Amino acid sequence: MSAPTVDRQRHSTQPKPVNVAAIERELAKLLFDAQADANDDVPPAITRAVMSNLIIFCASQEQAKTLPQEIALIVEQHPARALLLIGDEKAGGSEIDASVSAHCHYVSGGRQVCSEHVTVSATGDAIRRLPSATRSLLIGDQPTALWWANNEVPPPMGGDIFNELSRMADQVIYESLGWLEPARGVLMTAEWGAAEENNQVLADLQWRRLKGWRRLISQSLAPEVVSDALATINEMHVEHGPHGLPQAWQLVGWLAARLGWQPAGGQVKQDKEITWGFQSSHGPIKISILRHPQGPPQVERVRIGWKAKTGPTTADFTIAAPGRLQAVIGDSPPRSLLSPEPTRAELVSKQLPDLNREAVFRETLLHSGSMARALL
Repeated sequence: MSAPTVDRQRHSTQPKPVNVAAIERELAKLLFDAQADANDDVPPAITRAVMSNLIIFCASQEQAKTLPQEIALIVEQHPARALLLIGDEKAGGSEIDASVSAHCHYVSGGRQVCSEHVTVSATGDAIRRLPSATRSLLIGDQPTALWWANNEVPPPMGGDIFNELSRMADQVIYESLGWLEPARGVLMTAEWGAAEENNQVLADLQWRRLKGWRRLISQSLAPEVVSDALATINEMHVEHGPHGLPQAWQLVGWLAARLGWQPAGGQVKQDKEITWGFQSSHGPIKISILRHPQGPPQVERVRIGWKAKTGPTTADFTIAAPGRLQAVIGDSPPRSLLSPEPTRAELVSKQLPDLNREAVFRETLLHSGSMARALL
């Protein structure tokens, strides 16, 4: 057996190739493998832990490259049977292969807690077999989450493979970062999320990444801080790095949903700036989103202007340092907010136990869809 792959507190067995039909049988042997891999003179007691089924789909080996390490971190925080599906249409042939492994960590009393990890890779026509293989591996008395890790393609544009996998899931986790057609992706995702038959929990990891921005804007412009700001906003400008448009778009959609703005039209300028006209109860609002040619794929700056009693006033929100956001309102001293930058694994592990449908996110999704419709 292999030696521990990470450290004394966490280790994984080496993936063991198996026949797809024999996956469940091989899973039963995993605990013995994990105990042998612990490499201790006195093997510790082992507990198999499962709080949910986690289905993960990606469309290439490149997309799957970091997922085994991320799965190990996720199941340490939220034990799950992880089913990693790789459906590579661009690869040659029509084959399906599988492997099993275990991710374990030590807890108090010297016990090992282990979670099962199955990888099923398919190419060509064999991709059609992935849903049926997945269905047979789900633990029936546990909630099921689908993590759509094909970041180039929005979930509702994932075709039959997404439709079949999502029907097995209580929640769908995705990330709008990297979408190749942002406007179309936002619109279709909004329509899918609003569908009457869709009662799943929907979670965009970008929404969680925006938590610090939303909190700082809410706190800084609250009526008890700036009495007339929210009621008289007339402009909003957002800047982002390459591929950060969906995040910036979502931030605008959130504020529009909270304040009841309605898009009146939009246009793209030279492929780097998008502008919208919004209408509110107090008059028109100008919205613009500007893409920087370089930088990380995230929101970098937000400027909000309003008609204060003392005259036009602006609030600037920026990244002051890694993990820290800053707000400057007019001539007032800066306000700061600690906002750690979570990893993707941390975001997924926090989302998995959250099985409540978030009304604010749903409203934001709908407003984002209206913005996309106005643009298209």
